Amino acid sequence: MVTGRKGDGAWPGGPYLTGRDWVTLRAGPKQHPHSGAFYLKLDLSTLSLACVDTLHPELAVQAMMRCLQHARFGEAKLLTRPGFRSPDPRIEVVNTSAINSRDTYSAFMVKELGQLCSGSHVLVVQWDGFLLDPSAWDPAFLDYDYIGAPWPHRAEPVGNGGFSLRSRRLLEALADPEIRELHPEDACICERYRALLESRHGIRFAPLELARRFAFELEPPKGPTFGFHGLFNFHRALPDDSLNTWLAAAPAPLLMSVPARRLLKNLIRSNQHAAARHILRARGEGPLPMKLDTFKLNGVLALRRWRGQDGND
Repeated sequence: MVTGRKGDGAWPGGPYLTGRDWVTLRAGPKQHPHSGAFYLKLDLSTLSLACVDTLHPELAVQAMMRCLQHARFGEAKLLTRPGFRSPDPRIEVVNTSAINSRDTYSAFMVKELGQLCSGSHVLVVQWDGFLLDPSAWDPAFLDYDYIGAPWPHRAEPVGNGGFSLRSRRLLEALADPEIRELHPEDACICERYRALLESRHGIRFAPLELARRFAFELEPPKGPTFGFHGLFNFHRALPDDSLNTWLAAAPAPLLMSVPARRLLKNLIRSNQHAAARHILRARGEGPLPMKLDTFKLNGVLALRRWRGQDGND
């Protein structure tokens, strides 16, 4: 194990690892899939990596594997439907038949997540959110009991649960019997019962600027972030070849969803035309209103190409 100060020039990637805090990293250089720079794998062995997904466990495993590519966790657990097996032996599968709706998902995340995981903190991911940049890790993240991507449209701006870090102290505090309205689970924690958690249990929510460095979702990132959430952000999260591969294998219903339409528009704006066509083909098989919308967006794509914005074809 190698320990050093971020930014002191001790790392193989040179300026790739920057910052002010002491960090501990697992020896063995890795190559960043976007920049090509080499870095040392992040040691988060006191943390648990967790995902709860009974609808798309195959995609959940992919998201967890992307996290494990960059960091070493004390454990990686996927709670999913009976019969599913992970292709990655690092991921422990826990089967359940109890989670069959958004309400039961929220109830588990609020009241039972602490029983699934043993780490000092739990990094919660979903199939559409994962670790992006290990060099953006800041030990200050661990000074707080909850941190997630900012909500720019809400009074309490931190934050989103789809890629979030939660402390053992928070998971224990959520057993409070007065916490009863549980869905959506992130709104339950960060808005509905925030005052109770702060005053009665001393729970600390990360400040906005730190949350912006932790992850992004509904607002564009202002710099490197540790992770992200949202299918509509995949154009920022994956290189073209990986994105095209993911879209080619994605279930058609996902590509017909509202977040997929947002991703489609983002792909057209960013001239990622090959990826856009994967979504257009799937949506062209949808109901009539979707077919008409797809026809319109195909026209937008054709116009951009006619103007010489050929993208990545």
